[in-house]
Amino acid sequence: MGKFPSPVAKFYAGEVALAFEYLHSFDLVYRDLKPENILLDSNGHIKLTDLGFAKYVTDVTWTLCGTPDYLAPEIIQAKGYGRAVDWYSLGVLIFEMIAGYPPYYDRDHYKLYERILSGRVRWPSQFDPIARDLVEKLITSDLSSRYGNLKNGSKDIKNHPWFQEVDWNKLARLEIAAPLIPAKKSGGDTGNFDRYPESHESYGDMSGSDVYGQKFIMF
Repeated sequence: MGKFPSPVAKFYAGEVALAFEYLHSFDLVYRDLKPENILLDSNGHIKLTDLGFAKYVTDVTWTLCGTPDYLAPEIIQAKGYGRAVDWYSLGVLIFEMIAGYPPYYDRDHYKLYERILSGRVRWPSQFDPIARDLVEKLITSDLSSRYGNLKNGSKDIKNHPWFQEVDWNKLARLEIAAPLIPAKKSGGDTGNFDRYPESHESYGDMSGSDVYGQKFIMF
């Protein structure tokens, strides 16, 4: 993904935090944060995509799902979990945006899970100590001390010194200029997306009468 300057990482992390805050207000747990699921709109603000793993959770759930690098320890251990796993993944995202790689990595998923459960992170020497303090509070396996999971909820995250200069009301109203505005020629420009070979499927003879036409007459 590459490294982001601290102000850039802070902007995107802040918008993700607001997105989580909104989803959680409806008891929805996202469960699949990763860079690939964060898109930018035409003004450079984030859009969380792929809610295939999102789930309505009022208490706990046990499903093993998500992206391996971003899995919270309680998911790996098959413990009941809730919205705290989203805040854990935010900590992983902040680390990756600043360091350029996730805090735990191994091509072998089982070894990766062992690394996650160990909780031992190799911190880059130049990692901002204030950002590190926030990340440590987000990726801790101790749910009784994980930020976002305490009695103040997301306020603990938003009030952390790393976010000190962020005006959360302006950020929520999209009044803070995005650090990157995607280049586009028109509203339908797909130039910022990777190209994939398209497959052409035959759907039969469409020249005959539509036997279901009357059922969908208003469509």
